[in-house]
Amino acid sequence: MSKQYSVQQQNALALAAIKQTAAWWRARPVPEALRQCAASHGVALDAAIMLDLQLAFPGMPAVSGKLLSADGHFIHFEMDLDEALHPLPGSVAWDDISARYDLAVHKRGTGVGYGVLCQKVLQELNRGAC
Repeated sequence: MSKQYSVQQQNALALAAIKQTAAWWRARPVPEALRQCAASHGVALDAAIMLDLQLAFPGMPAVSGKLLSADGHFIHFEMDLDEALHPLPGSVAWDDISARYDLAVHKRGTGVGYGVLCQKVLQELNRGAC
């Protein structure tokens, strides 16, 4: 029999998963090509949180994922890399997908939107509270 979680428990589980992913990637190096690409778009990865990062996944771009920038923009990115780990020309995608994230602070049945939880983690990590 599966356990049903309350709204608060569901939100706590989602928040913990976001924190875990963000903290894990903050503690590890990301490809320099991604760091440079982010910087060229005005995003400092040290102040952003990684929501998802896939590296060299078969059949996918060499680097792809989603992040939340320090200024609150949700970004989807992907790029293919050459043998020297530089982005291949024309392979870089950098898209603001903020409109796809639920930023509802009070949402009946689900508590808060996923985007709000991501923003909370960003604020906590940047304050050093996690």
